Amino acid sequence: MEPGDRVLVRPFFHIPVRPWWTESYQSPFYYPGTVTKVNEQRGRAHVELDESLYPTPWQDRIQLFHISDIHRYGCRCQECSKPGRDIYRFRAEQERMRNEEQP
Repeated sequence: MEPGDRVLVRPFFHIPVRPWWTESYQSPFYYPGTVTKVNEQRGRAHVELDESLYPTPWQDRIQLFHISDIHRYGCRCQECSKPGRDIYRFRAEQERMRNEEQP
């Protein structure tokens, strides 16, 4: 992996849980970006997320990821095959899981 490589990552974003506090969450979906810097000694890479046409929930477009969490652009693995437009199925699965947890 080198600077300039196109990749897919699961971005981190912040969700307000109180008026004075936010918590960091990782997206369930992969998003495209470009590697800007690699630190092989630490096994990490800085990735600049592609600019979105819609408002985004992340604060910074450049985020730090562990190299093992980065997929090559165009990856067709099971994780990457869940595109963002599949959010309705993801929400349905989350609802089903919540319902199963309740007695």
